[in-house]
Amino acid sequence: MRLFVALELPPEVKQAAALVTAQLKKSGADVKWVAGDNLHLTLKFLGEVAPEGLAGLKAALAQALAGRAALDLALEGCWAFPSPQRPQVVWLGLTGQLEALAGLAQAVQAAVEPLGFAPEGRAFQAHLTLGRLRRGRGPSPSARPLAQALAGLAGYQGAEFLARQVALMESTLTPRGPIYQPLAMWELAKT
Repeated sequence: MRLFVALELPPEVKQAAALVTAQLKKSGADVKWVAGDNLHLTLKFLGEVAPEGLAGLKAALAQALAGRAALDLALEGCWAFPSPQRPQVVWLGLTGQLEALAGLAQAVQAAVEPLGFAPEGRAFQAHLTLGRLRRGRGPSPSARPLAQALAGLAGYQGAEFLARQVALMESTLTPRGPIYQPLAMWELAKT
């Protein structure tokens, strides 16, 4: 099973992200866009997990998430990794309780590390992936119009929301794109 841990997004956030994606699509960039229902904030990508390890993983996550508070967040800015001029991954930024969000990601990592899941090689950066440029040889001819569209959305201010659910998700890869299914869900405490 291919698994990841994610912060679930309320419908209004997914709708706001879909509107941004619709604007970016007008650039004509050759991007594989994330389906609206699949939008989430990844806390930890786990990769392949044997079914017999699922119970221990759920128990470790339940313990790590117990008593953690819901987070006040908002969408802010639209960017690309590694840069808007050389976009590979298009994403929406966040503002709000980002230190607490990073702490939540660290708690998830600390819970799964004893189970054999290595830490990320880079610092946690809160973002919602909207799409990935399709790879070809050399620079993408659609990168420039996409960079211009991203520049127009750099000051984007979007939906405010309370992030209240963390999910252990299974990702099944298909030719039409991934299918995500929650295997477990935990509610964050309302403050």
